[in-house]
Amino acid sequence: MKLVSYTHEGKSSYGVLRADGGIVDLASRIGQAYPTLLQLVQKNGYAEAQQVLTGVTQADLQESAIRYLPLFLEPVTIHCVGLNYAAHAAEAGHKLPEFPRTFIKIPAALVAHNEDFEKPTLSPEFDFEGEIAVVISKTARKVRAEDAAQYIAGYTCFMDGSVRDYQFQRTLDQGKNFYRSSSIGPALVTLDEVGELDHLTLTTIVSGETMQHTAFDNMIFTIPKLIEYISGFTELHAGDVIATGTPEGVGFSRTPPRFLQKGDYVEVIIDKIGTLRNQVS
Repeated sequence: MKLVSYTHEGKSSYGVLRADGGIVDLASRIGQAYPTLLQLVQKNGYAEAQQVLTGVTQADLQESAIRYLPLFLEPVTIHCVGLNYAAHAAEAGHKLPEFPRTFIKIPAALVAHNEDFEKPTLSPEFDFEGEIAVVISKTARKVRAEDAAQYIAGYTCFMDGSVRDYQFQRTLDQGKNFYRSSSIGPALVTLDEVGELDHLTLTTIVSGETMQHTAFDNMIFTIPKLIEYISGFTELHAGDVIATGTPEGVGFSRTPPRFLQKGDYVEVIIDKIGTLRNQVS
C-alpha cells in the first residue's frame, strides 16, 4: 500500500494512493480505531486498511483535490545519516566513515510533497540531497541488523535541504534545519509493495537536469545496519524516520556550484516508491 496523509476542504485525513491517482479515504472507515496514519502505524492496522481496499471499487478523491501533509499529521523524530555513499564522501573531501554519522532534523524544516521550499534569505548556498527514508513500525531498542526488517513500516522519499555555509562554517544542525528547507513523502510505501531494495535506484532532478542517480546497493551502511546502530544509542518509536544519506552529485561539489534558486524545482524519484516534487519560492 501507498499510505498518505492529507487535507481536503480544510479537514485532515489519510488514505491509500492507488496507481490511477485515486485516493481511498481510510479515516472515514476505520478512523475510530486509527484516527491518523501515525496511529495506524503505531497500532499495526495494516490488515484493516487492506480489508477496506478489498471492498472498495471507486476512489473517494483524486490526488489533484488534496493537499499533502509531511507523511504524518503529528511530529516524529527524524534521524538523518551523512556520508553513506563512498562517492559522496569523496566529493565532500572525507574519508569513508567507520560508523554512521547522524544528526536530527526538526519537523519545522519539512514540507510535504508539492509544497514550496522557502529559499533562505541568510545564505545563497541552498543545496539539494535526494534520499530514501525508512519509517519505523514499532518501538526499537538495541535491535540486531538481522532482525531489523521486523521494525520497518515502509519507505518514502526524502529531500535533505542543506544550507552549506551554515553547515560547514557554523554548525551542522543549523545548516540542516532551515525553515521549510527539506521535504518528505508523498507516501509511506509498505514493504510488500517495495520488495528488495538493493537494485532499486534513486534519481534527483533539478529543473529538468539529472543531478544524482544511484542504486541502493552502493550504501556504505545498509538500512538494517543503520537501525542497529541508531537503536543502540537511543530508542526508536513507531513513525520515526531514518533518512539514509545522499549519493554523489550534490550542488556544492559541482564546478561551478549548483545551488537552488527561486523557481527551481527538485524531484526525488525512487523505483516503486514514487516521486517527491517541490519548488523553491
